[in-house]
Amino acid sequence: MVRPKKLKSEAKPEENTIKEDLISNLPDPVLCHILSFLPTRSAVATGILSRRWRHVWKDLQVLDIYGRPFMAPAQEAKFIASVDAIFAQRNPLPIKSFRLCCGLTDDESLDMWVQACVGPHLRTLYLDVTLSCLELFLPRDVFTCKSLVSLVLKCEFILDNLPYKVCLPSLKNMELDLTDVDCDNLLSGCPVLRTLNVRLTEPFQNKWVELHRIRMPRTLRRLIFQESRPSHNDIGHLEINTPYLEYLHLKIQSPCLRFVVGKFPKIMEAHLDIFQCVELEHDVDWVAKLLKALCKTKFLALKYCTTQCLFQAAALELPKFHSLLHLELDFLSFNFNFVMNMLHNCHMLQVFALHNRKRYYSHPLEYAGPEPPTGVPNCVTSHLKTFKFRGYEDTTDEHELTAYLLERGLVLETATIHPTSDFELLTKYYILKGLSALPRGSNICQIKFDTLD
Repeated sequence: MVRPKKLKSEAKPEENTIKEDLISNLPDPVLCHILSFLPTRSAVATGILSRRWRHVWKDLQVLDIYGRPFMAPAQEAKFIASVDAIFAQRNPLPIKSFRLCCGLTDDESLDMWVQACVGPHLRTLYLDVTLSCLELFLPRDVFTCKSLVSLVLKCEFILDNLPYKVCLPSLKNMELDLTDVDCDNLLSGCPVLRTLNVRLTEPFQNKWVELHRIRMPRTLRRLIFQESRPSHNDIGHLEINTPYLEYLHLKIQSPCLRFVVGKFPKIMEAHLDIFQCVELEHDVDWVAKLLKALCKTKFLALKYCTTQCLFQAAALELPKFHSLLHLELDFLSFNFNFVMNMLHNCHMLQVFALHNRKRYYSHPLEYAGPEPPTGVPNCVTSHLKTFKFRGYEDTTDEHELTAYLLERGLVLETATIHPTSDFELLTKYYILKGLSALPRGSNICQIKFDTLD
């Protein structure tokens, strides 16, 4: 007689007990390592499993504490009490990593927790805190912690109480959301920094802030610098001389009075979103110099403010992009000559994306650069596989460029057109019907239409 198979739910209790015992019999350091991957509250909750687990979490050297971004007073008091209890009950072992995400009105508690973590073994400090107070100062010991490898402050701290000399000799990653900081003092104390992500926000109470000097460490591989201050505040001196840089994202809205840039022989990807006063020529010329320094990048995205600067730069000479594979251009007003000049200088381009934002703005600028060469760009006939156009309005220049790329793009695979949402459905239909009838130089080229913009 064939015996029926045993269902999984019918497993003997002894089997589960054996599995639990195997985990419980592991040494404390191994159990702590396992618990370090859990949120600290979950790790603490394992203390109710059995007598064996009651005190294991107290040896944790990695604390990951999460609370709600906005809490009622009673909830906040309960949260603070629970975190205080964790610090009070844990064994006096050095903390290697501290991560805190919450909302607070009590800045004294935050200062106490951070102070308890700072020590010769702290490697990671991550604070994502929503603050109700206007100013909060971190302990100075944070900026002289020699073991710190990663520092992330996702909250609007005011770092004007930095020590006389910042000393972070092991720091490789730093992400900051700031309203005020002595950048030169802070960055000069990070001799091996590789990743820097800085977001400078608008000062509290319209406080005047002038950044006299921002000099990026030469060791950087990845730089994200986003500045969104009022236009009357100035960046006195911005220096990006980082020969090992691989990724760059710049967003600058305040006038940059002096700009110094080195060469980027290892650059792979660059995003430029730079707004400068186009009424003064010297305020925009440095944008063209920066573009020239990025000539070896493989990915380049220029936002509409940046193209406006390039339109007005005196004697603009576009660099040769011998390695560029992906190019994205935003415009306030599409210009055929500028686009063709870019294509002639991008010899290996495979993906080309345009976005016309004209309908959102009232006073676009005209391109003052030279006429493009008469020949067909090498990338169009040999490399360009993908073409995208968002905000297509079917103007003479836009239609001419689209027809040009479809006819001369010998290896083009897809051309995706997003008509502007201002047009009625019937108007879009006739536009797309006309584009579909254009001759194509590639037998495999497909035209795709998306009416949602």
